[in-house]
Parts: sequence; structure tokens; C-alpha cells
Amino acid sequence: MLALYPLFHAALAAAALQTQGAWGVAFAPEDVAAPRPAIVFLHGMWASPEDSCAAFEPAAAPFGFLVCPRGNAPLGDGKMWSGTYREAERAIHAAFDAADALAPGKLDRSGGGTLIGFSNGAYFAAEVAQAEGGRWTGLVLLSMKLDLDPRRLRSAGIARVVLGAGDRDGARESMRALADRLSAGGLETRWVSLGDVGHAFPPDMQARMADAVAWVRGGPAAVREGRR
Repeated sequence: MLALYPLFHAALAAAALQTQGAWGVAFAPEDVAAPRPAIVFLHGMWASPEDSCAAFEPAAAPFGFLVCPRGNAPLGDGKMWSGTYREAERAIHAAFDAADALAPGKLDRSGGGTLIGFSNGAYFAAEVAQAEGGRWTGLVLLSMKLDLDPRRLRSAGIARVVLGAGDRDGARESMRALADRLSAGGLETRWVSLGDVGHAFPPDMQARMADAVAWVRGGPAAVREGRR
């Protein structure tokens, strides 16, 4: 389901400050002079942190620690997320403990974080964000049919949301409609096309996510808004 690209693996190997283990993969940000927030990516079904985390490393590096926990349920050669949001919550916080070793004391767990999820991971990212009120301010949710209430997201402290999918993804129309509903409900929301792909990452995923994460972190509206 998830397209794999050699450049993701190359970026993972070349990173100066990265760590990985049974818990997942993490990258330190460019600047750790002061505490920096967490940018968490939850992978999709049949995937793993090793084959997808590096797609988000250039996007996260200017802002904070990229933390990619491993799904809690086996599925083929990869993993998926299963159970309640608490399973993902536990995995995230275990990954925080490991990521902290990259720059001890510099991972800010108190709030201002960003949650990113692809497919099955997007559902759990949204659930965690709504359950952990005040810890997360931004969401990037990709390639998953979701039913979200803008009022509930705002009450949990979410300020900006990016929704996206490939142009040939079966979840595209549902997610595009959700983007309209969230915007109409007063939540700052942007739609981003992942290009001419199905339920997969495009070859230029890094560039697309750099735009999306910069915007959801409070930057200018640089997200590439896709076609209806």
C-alpha cells in the first residue's frame, strides 16, 4: 500500500542526529539550543517508521523533534494501529523517552506539538489530538476517511489542520469534503493534493510535507492546495 522510495532510506541513514529501535524512529531538529516541540508521525497499515518517517524529516527539522512510533499490531511485513487511541498514546510517549536521548532535556512535551498521520495512522492521530487537550496545536491528516467536529478540535487546542490525499485515492473526496466542513466551522484548514497517486506517498512527498508542516506550525499559507 505504501510506496517506498530510496531517498527516504538515504535521508534516514544520512541524518546526523537520529535514533531508532523497537519503539520506532526519531530525528533531532536543526537547533537544540532551547527546548523544541514534538512533531509526531503515525504510519499507515503495512508500513513501518523505517520506510516512511524520513519523508517528514526535512519538514520537521526547522521546528522540532520528529518522532515516529511503531504501530502496535502486526500486519504482514509491517504494522498497523489497533485498539483505542490509548495504544497510540502509549507508543508516542515511549518514543518520546527514546527521542530525548538525542538531546537530553530538549524535547518539550508540554504542548505546541504537531500530529501527522497517514491512512490508519491519521485516524489515531486525530483521536490522540482530541484526547490530549492542550498538547497539540496542529494536525496533518492524510488518506483516511474521517468524521471530525471543528468545535471539538478547537476545544482540544487545535489551531490549524491540513488534510490531503492522492488524486486517485479512494479517500480523496471524503477528505476534500471534510476540509470544507472544518473551514466552514471556523477552523483554519488547508487541503493539499498528494499528486497523481493512489493510496501512497508521491515521489515528492518531502517537498509537499515541508509546505504542509510549515503552514500548520503557523507559517504563511504555502500549502499547495489541490484541485477539487
